Amino acid sequence: MHRRSLAWHLLVRLLPAVLLLAMMDSVATYVITRRLSAQSYDRVLVDAARALARQVVLQPGGGARLEGSWNFARLLEVDPDERLYYKVSVDGSVIAGRPDLAVPPRDPAATWAEDDTEAASTLLEQVNNTRPRLYDDTMEGLQVRAAALSFRFQGVPIDVVIAETISTRSRFIEEVLSVLVACQLLLVVLLGFVIVTGVRSGLQSVSRLSDEIEARSIDDLQPIVGNGVPVELAPLIAKTNSLLGRLDEAVASQRRFIGHAAHQLRTPLSGLKLESELMLSRPLPDDIRQRAERIKSVADRMIRVGEQLLVLARIDANVRPQDGFERLDLGELTQECGATWIPAARQAQTELTLAAPEDPVWIDGDRVLLDQLLGNLIDNAIRYGGSHIALRVLDAPPSLIVEDDGPGICAADRERVFDPFYRAAGSLAGGSGLGLAIVKEIAQSHGAHWDLRSRPEFAGTRISLVFPGPRIGAHLSRSGRKPAA
Repeated sequence: MHRRSLAWHLLVRLLPAVLLLAMMDSVATYVITRRLSAQSYDRVLVDAARALARQVVLQPGGGARLEGSWNFARLLEVDPDERLYYKVSVDGSVIAGRPDLAVPPRDPAATWAEDDTEAASTLLEQVNNTRPRLYDDTMEGLQVRAAALSFRFQGVPIDVVIAETISTRSRFIEEVLSVLVACQLLLVVLLGFVIVTGVRSGLQSVSRLSDEIEARSIDDLQPIVGNGVPVELAPLIAKTNSLLGRLDEAVASQRRFIGHAAHQLRTPLSGLKLESELMLSRPLPDDIRQRAERIKSVADRMIRVGEQLLVLARIDANVRPQDGFERLDLGELTQECGATWIPAARQAQTELTLAAPEDPVWIDGDRVLLDQLLGNLIDNAIRYGGSHIALRVLDAPPSLIVEDDGPGICAADRERVFDPFYRAAGSLAGGSGLGLAIVKEIAQSHGAHWDLRSRPEFAGTRISLVFPGPRIGAHLSRSGRKPAA
């Protein structure tokens, strides 16, 4: 199922509305700008028509002319990109300009206005009092905008028309529209950028929380601390913490049950082992002795399983294992634990050797758990290895290596051998499948990394554990190094 990000959802929901608003704003701005631009250009055109009308001079004997001092070039070159046309007619006769420039018909309102202003004393007053007429027309195949003034002065009708092409107006509107559209598109892009960066910035705390959860151990069921997380995610964190709490309670209950069951089994199994040993200490027929030895072997194996279950129950993920750590010499701990397994190794006709540096190799750990870790590794090597087991301790970094020259572990089983109760196919030696699972749990609780190598990479099986060095500044008691026996 394809999942989209929160930023994508916001963009999909907001951008159509923003685009619609941008279009509406562009249309409104375009209409207003076009109207204001037209009014501004029309005002300039009317002013030019009034200036031209003021140059009409009525002669005493009849007829009319334009003032000779008037600079027509200045009037015609207002805008070099535009064509300007004009016509001045007095009493129906064209005295200047283009005869083919049409004059719009007079409406009644304009006629009444002329009658009202006919009594004006000067031409200037008459021109200023005349209401202009604005209209669109065509000249030489070009669309023009024209302004016309029609009035009477001293009883003589005078018509002044001036027109200009509209290319400048159109170009100005196109430039305004292009700038407006570009600004609106830029606004939309900026809004999308703000949404994406804002969502990512707001979810940085969620990313940090995700990284924190990813770094957790699989057994760490402590509640999630949602500091700095958006308020909208608080219910999700609360429900998740509730689930983790219930799961933690179930796991703790299971651990308690395993511990109690293993503890309850130890007493009758120890009694059974003692009885079998007492039977074997006396003269018995061969068939009864064989049965007693099988009973003792089964009792030993069950006691071992019980001890392993107790170790698993003791490793509680809810308690920080570092709180009970002490500073230990890894070489000394390996020597002491290895010495306890020498009788079992001799009985299995296996040679057990130790190689450790002279100087202490300090680590922080739990002595009992590390003793169980090493004991399970040695027991596993005795059961499934060959005739030689080597224990190695290194100091840079602090490492523990257990090697044997047995048949090894096939590649398909190397990952699963650390799972509880897993036994590789074809295993002949007895066992519960808990040994390496306990090694994994204890190594994780100590922050150690493990590595398993077997044939053909290594002639046998080698399990390496790399421990973190002693914590700087930690005030831990040190176990004194005892001399080797």
